[in-house]
Formats: sequence, structure tokens, C-alpha cells
Amino acid sequence: MSEPARSPENTGLARRVTVLGPRSNLGAPLLDEAPVALFLASSAAAFEWVNTSWCELSGLSFDEALGSGWRAGLHPDDVERIVALLSGKSAADEFVCEVRFRLPAGDVRFVQTRARARRNGQGAISGWLGACIDATAQRGAHGSAVAADERFRLVFEQAPIATCVVTLAGDLINVNAAFSSLLGYPEEELAALRLADLVIPGDPAVSLELGLAPGEYRYRHADGSMLWVAAATAVVHAADGEPLYCVVQIEDIGARKQAERELRELADHDALTGLLNRRGFMDGLHRELRRMDRRGEYGALLVLDLDNFKLVNDTAGHLAGDQVLRTAAEVLRRRLRATDVIGRLGGDEFAALVLNVTPRQAREIAAETAEALRQVTVTAGDRTVRVAASIGVVAIDEMRSESEDDLLAAADRAMYRSKGRRREG
Repeated sequence: MSEPARSPENTGLARRVTVLGPRSNLGAPLLDEAPVALFLASSAAAFEWVNTSWCELSGLSFDEALGSGWRAGLHPDDVERIVALLSGKSAADEFVCEVRFRLPAGDVRFVQTRARARRNGQGAISGWLGACIDATAQRGAHGSAVAADERFRLVFEQAPIATCVVTLAGDLINVNAAFSSLLGYPEEELAALRLADLVIPGDPAVSLELGLAPGEYRYRHADGSMLWVAAATAVVHAADGEPLYCVVQIEDIGARKQAERELRELADHDALTGLLNRRGFMDGLHRELRRMDRRGEYGALLVLDLDNFKLVNDTAGHLAGDQVLRTAAEVLRRRLRATDVIGRLGGDEFAALVLNVTPRQAREIAAETAEALRQVTVTAGDRTVRVAASIGVVAIDEMRSESEDDLLAAADRAMYRSKGRRREG
């Protein structure tokens, strides 16, 4: 490295360092071994020389510090500020600042830095001579707190759990990579959103000021899909107890929700036909009857029993019997509405709650359904089985007082009366 240019304006310590030249040619070990960390930098923020104390303070070797290498010793958040000062963007002859050195072991060291400008013959800043003093001990507990903050930042950013920091008003302050990945939004896009923007529209809002007990919520993924999450919030308080902000953690529970839906499906539905089983039908009947009572609505309960079903099983086999049951269920689905409650009560018995129909309309629906079943045949091996059914109907008006069990028993009796008439006829 060539010797720094001399200038009549360079005086004092700056002049002596300039005359000494590169480290390999130093003839004054006094500066190299000085207890104060010294550096010489150009106006382009490139280091031209450092002494031993500076290397010990920064954790960098002499060769590592030269040029732009010195930046590796600084905390990343401080580099831009120091580069701006050394680049001469200020007209001041001197600056004093505090900078953080990040040591190879990860510790943070606070350093007070004072630098004086070197000017060329035209008066322009050509470089800086600086001195650095370790101020970590002076900061005491504050320095430890900042080191702890650095550890928290690393844990926050690299945590596998989706985490965000939110103001008490619900604005997103910071999110980690796991949060961004889970919801599918880039971090810079999330920075412009509020926590409420991520919730499915219409879902209840969360009071962050009081903290959020662990609960389940529906969030909107960036692709528009719905995402079930378990969310928990902790409010962070200042030393005087004043709430500052909230830390929210969310976990994807979509797989668990799907498993719960499948378990409910198995518990409430008939595996053979896909209709509600007796338990599921009775729950639906109870729910709809309560709703009809509140609204003063009406309808009808139908109970259907397949004719001669035991004979089908005995002569054509259980596989043929299963096919007859599936066919009957499909006819009921086609003839009735999606809002009606349809179920298989067991064996060859089915039931349906038909909503908002008069007694006459209910009887017509029952007759049309029985006729539709009579038109169906099921082939089992070399046998052809014709499907037929008897249907009982009980009208439900807005003044009803019977329980669902009583209504079902009445519809069952009506079905057997219909079956008896068919046998007699």
C-alpha cells in the first residue's frame, strides 16, 4: 500500500501517522502498541491502517480490517451510519459517536469513537484519523440488555413458530420468517397490514390490549384460502406496568380440524349410504324442530321402510341388499332438498324431515318418492331385484307440542299402516 499523501495542513498526531506509512514499515511501535485503538481511513470509508489495540477491540486482524473489511467487525445496524460519517457527507472536522462491535463469539461490545478529518491542499476532506475506547463496562446493565435484545432478535427471526409483534392498535411491527411462510405473504407486504386484515371477514376481532387466551381462529392465506390457526397473545409491559405491545404466536391446525371433521362424519353418518345415522338424524331433527318453533314454521316427518328387504338378503345375498340400501338413499337425495334432514335409522328404515311443506304437499312427496323407488331395479349376479317402500307421514305445524321421539313414533305407526294397506291391496 502506498504512503498516504502529505499535506502542510496535517498536524499533530495525524501528521506523524501519515509519515509512518504502512504497518510493515512502522518505525514507531509507540502508536502500534498504544493502549487506545487507532485507525486511519480514507474519505471513501476504506481503512488504510489500524493498530494492535484496534484489532483486539474489534476481533479482526490487521489484514481483515483494511479496505472495507472493517465493516465485518461492526453490528450490521451500525455499518451504514459509520460509512456515511467516514464518507465526508458532513462538513464537520470531527465527529463523535457510539458504535457496536460484534465479536466472533457473538458478544456485543460498545465503543466510543472520535475521529478528526484530514484535509488536502484544497481543503477537502481526504480521510480520517480515529480513536476508539471500549465503553461496554460504562453501559453496565444497559449493555447486557442490548446483548439480550440481540439474542432475542436471533431467536425471534429463526424460531420455527410463526410469531409477530403487534402494536396495541393491531398494527404489525415485525414478523418472523415462519409467520410469513405460514400465511404466504412477503414480509414487506405484511409490514403494511394490520392483524385484523389477516382474519376471515366477519369473524370476531381480537382485543390485543387485554391479551388473548389461546383459541382457534380462521386466517386468510395470501392465495385467498382459509387457514385454521391456534393463536395465543402475550402483552409486553414496561417497568411501570404500562402495556407496550403484543407478541402473537400462531400454529397451523388445519390437519387437526380436518381430522375432527372426519371423526364427526364417522360418528354422525352411515358408512354404507353416506346419510345421517340415527344419532346424526336425531340431532338434526332436534335442532330443526327448535328452529321451527322459534320461527313458527311447519313441515312434515317421513319414515320409509323397504318392502321385503329380508327376502332380498336371503335370496340375493347381502351384497345385493347393500346395493338396494344405497339405491334407496340416492333416490331420497334426488327427490328431497339439500335443506331437508335425511337419515338411515337402521336396517332398511329411513327418515326425512321435510321443511316448509303443507300436509298435502308432504303426502304428494311421499307418494312420488314411493313411485320413484318402484321404478328402480338392482341387478345382483343373475338376479334382478325391484325396490319398493312404504312411507308414513306426520305433519308438523307451528303449534306442535310433541317431542321428536313422539313425532318419530307417530310417523313409524303411519308407515306400518301404509305397509298394511299395501299388503291388503
